Amino acid sequence: MNRDFWKEVKKNIGLLQRLNPAYLPFAATSTLLRKAVPFAEIIFGARIVDLLVEKGSFRDVMVQAAFLVGTVFFLSLTAQILEGFRGVEWMMVSVYKNTALSVKAMELDYDILEKNSTLELMEKAESGSDAMGGLADYAKNVVSAVGNVISVVFALATMGGLFQMSQVAGEGVLWEFFRSPLSMVCLLLLLGLSVYLGGRCQARTGKIRYEADMANVTSNRIYWFFYNLMFNYPAGKDIRIFHMRGLIEVQGENALSEMEKVKKDALSKELGIAFAGSAVQHVFMFGAWLFAGLKAILGMISIGGLTRYVNTILLLQGHINELSATIIQLKTQNTYLKSFGEYLDLKNQKYEGTLPVEKRQDNEYTLEFKNVSFRYPGNERMILKNVSFRFRVGGRLAIVGANGAGKTTFIKLLCRLYDPTEGEILLNGIDIKKYSYEEYIRLFSVVFQDYKIFSFSVAENVSASPQFEEEKVIRSLKEAGLYERVSRMKDGIHTKLLKDQQEDGEEGLEISGGEKQKLALARALYRGAPIVILDEPTSALDPLAEQDIYERFNKMVEDKTAVFISHRMSSCRFCDNVIVFDDGRIVQTGTHEELLRDQEGLYSQMWNAQAQYYV
Repeated sequence: MNRDFWKEVKKNIGLLQRLNPAYLPFAATSTLLRKAVPFAEIIFGARIVDLLVEKGSFRDVMVQAAFLVGTVFFLSLTAQILEGFRGVEWMMVSVYKNTALSVKAMELDYDILEKNSTLELMEKAESGSDAMGGLADYAKNVVSAVGNVISVVFALATMGGLFQMSQVAGEGVLWEFFRSPLSMVCLLLLLGLSVYLGGRCQARTGKIRYEADMANVTSNRIYWFFYNLMFNYPAGKDIRIFHMRGLIEVQGENALSEMEKVKKDALSKELGIAFAGSAVQHVFMFGAWLFAGLKAILGMISIGGLTRYVNTILLLQGHINELSATIIQLKTQNTYLKSFGEYLDLKNQKYEGTLPVEKRQDNEYTLEFKNVSFRYPGNERMILKNVSFRFRVGGRLAIVGANGAGKTTFIKLLCRLYDPTEGEILLNGIDIKKYSYEEYIRLFSVVFQDYKIFSFSVAENVSASPQFEEEKVIRSLKEAGLYERVSRMKDGIHTKLLKDQQEDGEEGLEISGGEKQKLALARALYRGAPIVILDEPTSALDPLAEQDIYERFNKMVEDKTAVFISHRMSSCRFCDNVIVFDDGRIVQTGTHEELLRDQEGLYSQMWNAQAQYYV
């Protein structure tokens, strides 16, 4: 055990204390009381045996029996009560641990959260924090190790009489051997050898299990993905219509077969090690009985002493083995929990500025992309290539282009979900990195193409908060064209939506795709940000319905900036400016009319291809 081991123990116990400070006291007290029980049984039991052999009085035997039963009853009952409380706190440790994992995910910068390496670390952190009982059992093991040390000391003190020089007269080789210190050395050597070999077996077993678990990380993630897909009711339609059950089952079974193969290989190795460990323990058990038995035959110890010393020797071996196993287990758990600690220690790399964003009643802000290029982490391909564009907040901007042209990435950079690989983005001439991120992000209200509706009430979905202004919620729903539908719902704006996370007895209401889009628009309006961005949220609608949504939304935002992103053209006619993306570059800019006059340009080609829907 080196310094790093104890450093990790201290770190993990500190982490547990932060998650749930009530757990450790219950675990420590109940564990120590349980470890005291066998010593009480051995001590009082030996006294009773000696009294019976020596034909002691009935009263003396009953007194010792009463002490035995009373002590064991008190220790066991108290430990059981505390164990009950420990069980409750153990459950809460698991809850707090999961909360810590999810809170960390929400705190991470989006660009870090989206990395494969982060997702892999999250999987290792989640599985590692549950492995071998997780943090709660880790603390229990630490307490158990301390308890075992105390038990070993107590056992050695109890065995003291076994090594005292006997006053009984005798002769012969055996008698001389057991009177000499050599007998004690032999017993301790046998004990040490059994502990050493047992520890080696346990260490090897722990290593095999850890390697198997790490080998199964990817397969485990794949299996649970397909397993949870079975319960994903929105996916249920596609699964049934396209008969995808067989495909999902095959993928899940392949991952499960891979995990099973790894576990079986590990088990075959563990069985051989377990046989060796068991053989070592039984050889020592035979040696302990032989040692104490011969001393009893020679009259050096009483019959009660025989039972006391043999049981104490075996108990000593058990506690030393358990201590060794616990330390090895703690080492293994340290390895598992390392990923958990590394995940919680992940640092956001985004530069956090401190400048406040100027509060302007007239919303006069100017945003500029200046020679901006960008590629996603781990990807060599540039998604945006030397993009330069400037626009004034307060107007209407349309961003169009084919799928994959870079439109959504442009918005992610604008909202600082990512920072540019090259170049800079300016707000009123200042790099947006220098502004307070929390203040900067309040400038934007975005409806992404993959927007999410949550299993909350209508009002909570609109306000994105448990506290909300009912009048403002209703106004936002009216502006989005959804209030009439909501007013017919059973509980109005307090109606719970979707079925996946509702409480027992509640039935979340399913709404249509178009209604979900309007709800997402209402959320954007409720926020009241000066810049409102629609990133193809109407892509599931037909062109005429999309045009109606855009025209309605254009009236809603009034003096705010509206940014419309689409590969369809319905939003362009009422915009002050249009930028056209192609392969990560801005290839055209201008008004709708100006761009139409360029018959060779991409915009004119796209418009003519879709004009039948807008005429």
